[in-house]
Amino acid sequence: MTPVPRLVALDVDGTLLDDQGQLSAQRAAALEALAAVVPTVFATGKTWPSIRDLVARFDLVGPHVICNGAALVTSAGDIEVLAALPDDVADEVAAELRGRGHAVATYLDDGSSVAPAPDPRFAAISAVGEPEPTIAARDDHRVLKLLAVLRPDEEGDLRGLGAGRARIQRTGPAFLEWNAPAASKGAALARLADGFGIDLADVVAVGDSENDVPMLEAAGHGIAVRSSSPAAVRAADEHLHEDVARLLDVLAERVTEGR
Repeated sequence: MTPVPRLVALDVDGTLLDDQGQLSAQRAAALEALAAVVPTVFATGKTWPSIRDLVARFDLVGPHVICNGAALVTSAGDIEVLAALPDDVADEVAAELRGRGHAVATYLDDGSSVAPAPDPRFAAISAVGEPEPTIAARDDHRVLKLLAVLRPDEEGDLRGLGAGRARIQRTGPAFLEWNAPAASKGAALARLADGFGIDLADVVAVGDSENDVPMLEAAGHGIAVRSSSPAAVRAADEHLHEDVARLLDVLAERVTEGR
C-alpha cells in the first residue's frame, strides 16, 4: 500500500508533464490538492527557468532539486550548488561531443544554459518546455551539467566520455547528460529531507527515467509512472498502471485521512 508521505518529490518531464511537455487539467488539479496538504517539491533534470512558472502556479515553497541533483533552488530562484562538474571534465567531454557532430548545451550555476553556436537540434530542448541555450561562452560560471541531444539509437559509446569522472545518464529519449559524480537526485533528496526534518522513510518519490533511479531508491517509497524506463521500474517499489493524477489524488487523500 502507498504510505502516508510527509514529503513528496516529483520528477517533471515524463512524470508530471506528458511527452509534449504539457500539464493536463486533471494532473494540475491533483497537484494543487496534494501541495495543499503535504510539502511537495520538484526533482528534475531541468534548470530553474524551466520550472519557475510551475513553482509559482502551485505555490510550491521548495527548495527544489534541479539539474539531476547538481543544485537546489528556492521558490525565489536562489540556487545552491551541491556538486559542479569539474571544468576540465566539462570542457573535455563537450569538445569531444562537438567533435563527433553532436549538439551540446552547457548548464550553469546561474540557471542559464549556453552553447558556442546555434543548432537546429536544440529544438528538442524547447519541445519539452525548456529555453534553448544562449549563444555565449561559459566564462567563470560553474557547470551543473552537460546535455547532448541524441536520437534514441544514437548513444553508441558516448558513455565512455568522462567515465569515472562524471555521472552519465539518460534523461529521456532525446538526451544524454553528464553531471558531477556526486550529483544525483537521491543525494539531493536526502539533503532536502534533512532540511525539512523528515526521515527519508517518510518520503514518496515519483519518476520515470534513469536519472530518477537514485531518488526512487533513496526514498522510503519510490513510484515509477506508467511510461517509465525499465531502469526506473526496477528501482521503484511500485509501478503505476494508471495516470499519475490518480496517484497524486490518492496521496492527498491518505495525508488528509492520516491527520
